[in-house]
Amino acid sequence: MSLRQFARAAARRPARAAVAAAFAAAPAVPALAIVLPAGGPELTASITMSAFCALAAAVYLGLLRATDQARIAATRPEPVPTSRAGGLPAKKRRELERWESRLNHGWSTTAGAVLNGVVESKTGNYESQVKALAALCGHRAVRARRSPRTLEVDITIVSTLNLRGGTTSANEAEILAYRSAGLKVALVHHPVLDRAMDRPVEERIRDLIDGEQVVEVHPEDTVHCDLAIVRFPVALEKLMEDRPRIEAARTALLVNQTPFEEYGLTGGYGSAWSIRDVDRNVTEWLGPHTWYAIGPAVRDILRTHHAEEIAGIDLADDFWYETIDVAEWSPEQRRIRAEDEPIRIGRHSRDHITKFPNMAKRLRAAYPVAEDLEVHMLGGHKALLRILGSIPPGWTSHRFGTMSAVDFLGDIDVYAYFIDENLAEAFGRAPLEAMAAGVPCILPRSFAELFGDGAVYCEPEEVATHARRLAADPAYHAARAAAGLRVIHERFSPETLLHRVNGLGVACRPVSGAAAPKPELSESVLSLGGAR
Repeated sequence: MSLRQFARAAARRPARAAVAAAFAAAPAVPALAIVLPAGGPELTASITMSAFCALAAAVYLGLLRATDQARIAATRPEPVPTSRAGGLPAKKRRELERWESRLNHGWSTTAGAVLNGVVESKTGNYESQVKALAALCGHRAVRARRSPRTLEVDITIVSTLNLRGGTTSANEAEILAYRSAGLKVALVHHPVLDRAMDRPVEERIRDLIDGEQVVEVHPEDTVHCDLAIVRFPVALEKLMEDRPRIEAARTALLVNQTPFEEYGLTGGYGSAWSIRDVDRNVTEWLGPHTWYAIGPAVRDILRTHHAEEIAGIDLADDFWYETIDVAEWSPEQRRIRAEDEPIRIGRHSRDHITKFPNMAKRLRAAYPVAEDLEVHMLGGHKALLRILGSIPPGWTSHRFGTMSAVDFLGDIDVYAYFIDENLAEAFGRAPLEAMAAGVPCILPRSFAELFGDGAVYCEPEEVATHARRLAADPAYHAARAAAGLRVIHERFSPETLLHRVNGLGVACRPVSGAAAPKPELSESVLSLGGAR
């Protein structure tokens, strides 16, 4: 832009007209030196005036530019602080998430007070306040959509319904048995405080809820029933604050996990739950109740290691065995091994290191590999890597969830289940499922009282010998499979469960005795066809 164009543009703004004129004229002043006498006072004055005008113009234009920028900034909207969780320190974010989880899953009184304190804090982080307020609003909206109900049912089951292991399998089997007997069942989900609380109810349980015969109970509801069954005492150690009112004629607490995770010569270690806390909480909520061990292992541990704690507790003499329906576990297709094929030893379990022998030598002995033997596992892949470092040659390890347990059991010849020697296995759901699938089981002697003559018992080093005998003698193989199914019908069948609850005051349709299996079932077992 030429000097003249700049002067014209500046002159369009009245406020800049004077300084623009001075700026445009200032460079021409020294030209007077051509016509003025050299060294005269006129020349000195003209130079001074030129410098002064240029300086004044520069300063004034700078001020105007700053003023314009300030005006532009004033017209822009102020940035609104965001509520992105990423702006919070990781520790603070986890803390808020923990309180929000408690708010939504049973502990709203305590969690609501904490989150309200965050919202009302005058010195708190803005993003923390927004997150806490959103959690409170969401929780109140959910509660506002529900109306209190009064439910009349036959049985109420209180349990942690979002677990992925044996507890869910046991609950599912019992619900199916009660439903088949025409009973109405109410389900109360009691999560374990701060343990996978946001995990939804397992799909297998959710699919059984129809709102009529199987009903999900909300904290605002009142339930009347003949029998309340509490399974999984770990959860009841910390009683949730948001719980329905349950009025039951009788209450049974099923002890399906030992108070300590492992037991040794000096006692237990790895505390799982407190006997005194659970007894106090169940009494506070549901009133007087009877404790049932789910098998001999739990009973013996309670009497041996916790005698003082269970003093005064009504502990039943009989067991509340888990239930399994053979029809649900009979494979559609069953493996028929050719004579030249290796014997396939299998097992399935969740992926936890305690579900396997804790010494590599014993683990390899329990699951031997030879020219005539191969090992197939479903679940436990990570645990095996921790113990052995790698999956041995001759082993096939299927990750959990890659195939159904029923299909897996139908594709093996014998079933071997050996675990950490220090683990107090409360029951043994996995071998029970193998028996129901018609697979002969090889187990440690610790399971002998639970399964009776339904399995073969031995040390890990003897597994190979028993596996070869079962494979070499088809009649013996069939007899051991039939023995497992017979024990299931005597102790673990839906009919046996219904007899039990009937004796506790639940009026259900008459059920036949469970002392022996039906003749046609034994014949199908002996032919290895299974039952469906």
